[in-house]
This record gives sequence, structure tokens and C-alpha cells, in this order.
Amino acid sequence: MDVLDQLADVAVPPVPAQRSFTAGVRRKLNPRLLAVHVIEFALGATAWAVIHMTAALVAAVQYTVTGTWPRGQGPGETRGDAR
Repeated sequence: MDVLDQLADVAVPPVPAQRSFTAGVRRKLNPRLLAVHVIEFALGATAWAVIHMTAALVAAVQYTVTGTWPRGQGPGETRGDAR
């Protein structure tokens, strides 16, 4: 017997009611989406913020110790303004 013939004889369960189907999807999907967002924030945004804060603190310490800003990073300058 062919596979398609076998599938033709399989009974298909009825479609669940719209309200219960939507509630089930939300119940299963929302916690997973929340977990993904928290992980992305913890690994992405927090790491980015720590890196940039560390760079700012290092520049401030260098200015305090040497009296000069790191090359091309004076106050009010962006990296593209350095000559």
C-alpha cells in the first residue's frame, strides 16, 4: 500500500475552538518570548552598556592622571572628528 493511500485513511481531529486555541498559543508562547527577551537584554544590551561605560571610565581616569584626553576623544568630539 502506498504512503499516500495510508494517509488518506487516517482520521483528522477536529479544529479546536478559536478561543481555546488562541489561549493555548498565548499560554505556551508568551513565557518563551519573555525568556528570549530577557536573555537578549542580559547578554546584548547589558554587555554593550558595560563596555561603553568602561571606555568612558578609562578615558576619565586617563584624563585625571595625565591631564589630556585620549587621542581623538576630547569632550564634545566624536571619533570621526579626530585629525
